[in-house]
Amino acid sequence: MKKPTSTSAAWDTPEPTAEFLLKHMPEDIHIWQTLRSRVVEVAKQNGWTKSEVARRTGIADSTFSQWTSGKYEGVLPNQNLTVSQWLDAVEVNAQMAASVPRSPKFIMTKVAFDIVDALSWTQVTAGFVMVTLGAGVGKTTACRNFRDTRPHVYLATISPSTKTTHGMLVELAEEIGVQEHNPAKLVRAIGAKLKRIGDGTLLIVDEAQNLLPEAVNQLRHFSDVYECGVALVGNEEIATQLDTRKASSSKGQVSSRFDKRVMKERSRADDISDFLAAWNIKDEDCITFLTGIGMKAGALRQIDKTIKLALMLSNGMGEQLALKHVKKAWENRDVGGLL
Repeated sequence: MKKPTSTSAAWDTPEPTAEFLLKHMPEDIHIWQTLRSRVVEVAKQNGWTKSEVARRTGIADSTFSQWTSGKYEGVLPNQNLTVSQWLDAVEVNAQMAASVPRSPKFIMTKVAFDIVDALSWTQVTAGFVMVTLGAGVGKTTACRNFRDTRPHVYLATISPSTKTTHGMLVELAEEIGVQEHNPAKLVRAIGAKLKRIGDGTLLIVDEAQNLLPEAVNQLRHFSDVYECGVALVGNEEIATQLDTRKASSSKGQVSSRFDKRVMKERSRADDISDFLAAWNIKDEDCITFLTGIGMKAGALRQIDKTIKLALMLSNGMGEQLALKHVKKAWENRDVGGLL
């Protein structure tokens, strides 16, 4: 989120023009003044520029600029209504966000420990590693915490639209702060940013199961040439896809290049127990039910979402969290019953 002070100067509120005052009815002008004050307050609180607010309201930049400056000579009630509805929605969303329980801060589960250990080793040794674990066990959370607490660590997330070598390079450039518009120079520019510094640099590539083998080979190139650590993180599909996709001459080179792999959870039951303790869940019936959920696909993520909804239900009813709230939350999420 941007700091509010960065947009303060952009939110000057000049006096409306004489043409504006003559054009519109006094009651519409009064509504406009009230709305403009609310818009400025909300925008400054969130660090939004005029262009950003215009985008969020769905009003054209030029029209919104005229509206905020007191120069708009179109149908003022129409724009007032649009802005009013947007402000009401912002308020409702803020209230909803405030009522949603917050997930526990980073927990060093066994999975997280194994991932952090692998990432630390990779950064120090300029290694090339693969972390392939099931969905929802905490891979991304561990990687984000590692990035946020260590120097020279970058984290990029791959989607199906950035799975090619070029798509991946563009995503990497954005994440690590490289500005290079010449495709021929993009690899060198990214490599220069990733080049080993001090105790090492590390590039974490999340959702790596989306990558094509050629893109993975490009990552191997960064590790070899620029001596940076590279960690591919994703679900179990990564290794399978590298072995089965039609391939390239580099596929074998890539597959044999991994220095280390994290492929198995040591104890999901222990991680679930730690996670429920961090949520301060003490009711034994709730613990049993939520543990069953955590053993399903989605693991800790399923528990987290279910607890949040269950707490909202119990808080809304003015009751302590109980099994009935957890079951209702699981039912409302409509993700299937317990095995």
